[in-house]
Amino acid sequence: MSAPDPAKIQKFREHLHQEWTVDRTIAAWRKWHAQIAAFTHGATEAILEAAHLGPGMRVLDLASGVGDPALSIAAELAPSGRVTATDLGPGMISLAEELARNRGITNIEFREASAESLPFPGESYDVVTCRFGIMFFPDLPRALRECFRVLKPGGRAAFVAWGKKEQPFFTTTAGIILKHVPAPPPPPDPDGPSLFMFGEADRLRRALEAAGFSNVHEEVRIIAGRWRATTEEYWEQFSEVAAPFRPLLEQLTAEKMAQAKAEIFAALKKFWNGKELDMPLEITIGTGMRP
Repeated sequence: MSAPDPAKIQKFREHLHQEWTVDRTIAAWRKWHAQIAAFTHGATEAILEAAHLGPGMRVLDLASGVGDPALSIAAELAPSGRVTATDLGPGMISLAEELARNRGITNIEFREASAESLPFPGESYDVVTCRFGIMFFPDLPRALRECFRVLKPGGRAAFVAWGKKEQPFFTTTAGIILKHVPAPPPPPDPDGPSLFMFGEADRLRRALEAAGFSNVHEEVRIIAGRWRATTEEYWEQFSEVAAPFRPLLEQLTAEKMAQAKAEIFAALKKFWNGKELDMPLEITIGTGMRP
């Protein structure tokens, strides 16, 4: 693996902040958060299991978005444990705060923070968690060193990322769109952040070991993704929520969009059981300990 390019890292950092903190993205997540939480419930269960939570623990959740899995962790730890939920900007966090109030969850606090520069003292958390965020850390080694720093000796880090790219979650939507755009984007930097980067076997394990973690374990797991609405609504959700793919959609003519949508609905139909979409989702789970 080549040394990180500071210019590339900074460019991705700025791009990431723009994509995930703009009003359009926040509005989409506010609209669809309940359905998305249900669809990815298996990933939340996986990280709760991997975190080995216990009474009185202090947990730091990174890239918490609208509250998954931070709210579930807080509920699990109540009343004696506490959670700090973080995200890049105030928009997503504001919805997570609303959900916490509505559910009567009080053992949680919310902070704006980047995983690369955590505003917390060293050795202050028992567990660090991140669900579907580690793939977007612009400087992965730096972020993992920060995770290591804020953990107490004997503390545990637990991450859930997407698995391989060749899975229905991608091939039924973005994979089809990519076949119709006039100028497909260049392949991602092999060493840079990308949605399915941890689909490469042992990549997450190696990254955790390089950051100093011990007892590192990586596991690939298939979970059930259940979308309890129509395939048309699933597509509507994807087109609004998936910030990295919106620029591709905007390249399509009306005719190309119609062709792509016809293919997408045909692909999704294979996972429709008459009541809901039942789609296998491949995730990668990585854990490690601070000695």
